[in-house]
Amino acid sequence: MKAVTSLGSQLQKRHLCSLRRILGVKNSTTNWAVLRECGQEPLQFFWFRASIRLFNSMLDSNSETLRRVLKADLHLASYDSSCWSAQVSNAFNGLQSSAMFKQKMLRATQVPMQEFICDLRFRHLKVWREADSSCPRAVNKKAVTYHKWCGSSESGPRGCPFSIPSYLYKDLDKHVLRNFSRIRLRAHHLRVESCKWHGGSSICDRCECGEVQDEKHVLFFCKCAEVCLQKREQVMHKGCYSTCLALLCTTLS
Repeated sequence: MKAVTSLGSQLQKRHLCSLRRILGVKNSTTNWAVLRECGQEPLQFFWFRASIRLFNSMLDSNSETLRRVLKADLHLASYDSSCWSAQVSNAFNGLQSSAMFKQKMLRATQVPMQEFICDLRFRHLKVWREADSSCPRAVNKKAVTYHKWCGSSESGPRGCPFSIPSYLYKDLDKHVLRNFSRIRLRAHHLRVESCKWHGGSSICDRCECGEVQDEKHVLFFCKCAEVCLQKREQVMHKGCYSTCLALLCTTLS
């Protein structure tokens, strides 16, 4: 429930593994980008929200015994960091209104759910706020590239901060969907990525532009005759942008 950067719990790892299999991308694909591409939130968000709902419901419980147990646990929080109340209270660290939430909890009063959920989502979106001030070609980070060039900015259902991209709703061939996901999530074999594994230069070897062979270069600036031909055929004549992306990924792999 703490401020999450690694998403390292075993259940969260299994969740991410399932999403990667759906998208057809490799295991090294950035966790936060995979979650956002699938319109998902980290499991820690739901665990923390459930804990606060449990706390609020215990305060309103008809059971006198349950309320006494809760108050005893709250009293122990200042002495024993392993008790439930202390762990939940520590998880508030990093939230904008953490002091207010801690105070309400330790005083056995209701934590306002709407304010808490908004604050918790704000904390989880830190990775994208940090990416706002970066240039993909300057920092060469997958999360920054995805956020700046590919990530959807539309809100999803039930308050989810991001929506699922439209191509995942379409009846595309499996290899087309996979290649579309790969180029959006920088899980491809373009030289900007492959030079990290094999060494060498990231400069495009298909044209004489002298530019880095990244997603923007391939789609808009590359002068390679084979690539340009596929762009014209698939985009201009057939209007099939997704197939164009798939063919480009196959050609340049």
